[in-house]
Parts: sequence; C-alpha cells; structure tokens
Amino acid sequence: MRGRTVGFALAVAALACRPAGDSQTSSLLQQGRQYTAWLYGSQYEKLWNRFSPDMRQTFGSVTDLATFAGQAVTRLGREQGQVDEKVDAESPLRIYSRTSTFDRSHHKMLLEWSMAEDGAVTGLLLRPALEGTD
Repeated sequence: MRGRTVGFALAVAALACRPAGDSQTSSLLQQGRQYTAWLYGSQYEKLWNRFSPDMRQTFGSVTDLATFAGQAVTRLGREQGQVDEKVDAESPLRIYSRTSTFDRSHHKMLLEWSMAEDGAVTGLLLRPALEGTD
C-alpha cells in the first residue's frame, strides 16, 4: 500500500512540475482538432459561435461561411493518410497548423487556425502546403 501511495505522490509531483506550456500546447491541439472536426463535419454554426467579430465580418453570415467552407471541403474530399500537426502558442495569437492529404487533391494541404487567448477564431487558412514543409 505504501508503495502505491509513494508512486501516486511522485506522479502528482511530476505533473505539477511540468512546464505550463505543455497544458497550453495540449489545449491548443484540442481546440484546433475540434474546429477542424466541425469544419469537416459541416458544423458551421458551432464554428460561427467561436469566430471573432472580425472573422464574422469577413464571412458575413453563417450561411456564407457554410457556402465557402462546404465548397472547399467538397472539392478536397476526405482527409487521408498521415496528419502532421504543429502549434505555436506565442502571444498574442495561438496557431494550430495541420498538413495532410485528401483523396481529391494532388497536393498536401495546409489548414491553419489562429486563435485568441480565449479560443476565439481570429483566422482561417486553407491552401496547398509549400514544398519541403510539413
């Protein structure tokens, strides 16, 4: 019993001592993955609710977002193969980048979400990935 208690205490201490950036990175990965799932799953209302005022002004309405995003996702097809994810949690913006291939695209594609500290979407980029980058 004492061995388990010591082991548990060491595990708790290790978690408490890990860098704060680890949880920030994990949170950013989760947010990026969630927004990507909503995009691929046509859950545009949920995305719209996380958009900053500037992003809402850019797209105009959730219907306009659905039209734009729906066409892009349909053209690309299903995401397939290995996905390469990166995060940059430097202030003031936090960026989640995702590079992957799609069944209807001849190029790897880069999907990038930029977010404010509160998780609001401040930018969305979808373009072919540059050669030599992930």
